[in-house]
Amino acid sequence: MPDPLSATEIRDRIVQVYVSVSPGGSLPQQDGQGDLDSMGFLQFIVGIEREFGIKIDVSDLDETNFVSTDSTTVFVRRKLNGGCP
Repeated sequence: MPDPLSATEIRDRIVQVYVSVSPGGSLPQQDGQGDLDSMGFLQFIVGIEREFGIKIDVSDLDETNFVSTDSTTVFVRRKLNGGCP
């Protein structure tokens, strides 16, 4: 079984996915106001699923899970741990 990813590794990979789908390859902003439109957000979600091998359900599409890089890191870590924090 592979070693679990650290929060920093998860965060760095989330940023890479964001940059790959954001207009002009911009970094995510810390204030929660991202550059992604609705199609960009869907590409971001698919990118997260592929990058981490997780399934993001419709019920997971809550703003609190994606409002910041930190909240998305917590969300992905929880998904990787089978729903446990």
